[in-house]
Amino acid sequence: MPSKRYSPRPAEEKEIPVSILAIDRREEMLWIAAGAKAAAGQDAFPPCIKNILQRGSRRAAGEKGKHRIAAILAAFLGQLGFCEAEAKQLWSGVSDVEDRVFSEWFQKMHCPKCETLKKESKGYPDLGTADLGLCQPDGLCKEFEGPVEYACRIKSEEDKGTGSQKQIKILYLARVLDWTSGREGEIELTGAERDELEALLVELAAQKDKRLIFSRVKVRGRLRPRFFLRDGEGPRRQMLSDLL
Repeated sequence: MPSKRYSPRPAEEKEIPVSILAIDRREEMLWIAAGAKAAAGQDAFPPCIKNILQRGSRRAAGEKGKHRIAAILAAFLGQLGFCEAEAKQLWSGVSDVEDRVFSEWFQKMHCPKCETLKKESKGYPDLGTADLGLCQPDGLCKEFEGPVEYACRIKSEEDKGTGSQKQIKILYLARVLDWTSGREGEIELTGAERDELEALLVELAAQKDKRLIFSRVKVRGRLRPRFFLRDGEGPRRQMLSDLL
């Protein structure tokens, strides 16, 4: 499996100078099971999803992690090919959160992989569940990357067989040179963030005494990229972003 490309991830409000090498457009697709794969019943669900269903049936008011649990279940049912009405009925029977969580995750987001589920979480929408006791692996878990793969018995791309690919969002990847480390990497942007960055690049091209700075700020519970210009300090190296 190819290694993941480097992505600069400064701590909140920490700043690093960068140069923009290119901005690429990317379609993010969601695989949804169909045919025999979609017919997987609850007996085929992985232990973590079964635990969500059992936990939900005896949920307590104010229970910890209820938004994370609701999002995971909605995303899982969406990728398994459940029709929306059937999925919503099952989800509502065990979830005690606002319906928008279902709407935002059902067939719109990927169900998290086991690697993510096993991590600690700072709270929704970070879907780590290490503090919730949902992960109780059985003998099959180690063979699959995540809950969807377990339920549909997918060990490779070839195992997906019938299914559909649904475009769920268009993203933009800013390829950057991180001047603090000297490494090239990628920063994921929304359309609005791309537009703001491109406007800054135009401004930067006209102001040779400026530098492009990258940081991350919290927006609706998530750390999002933020770019801005700052006066250069001393002799300034010409960055490729100046030439765009």
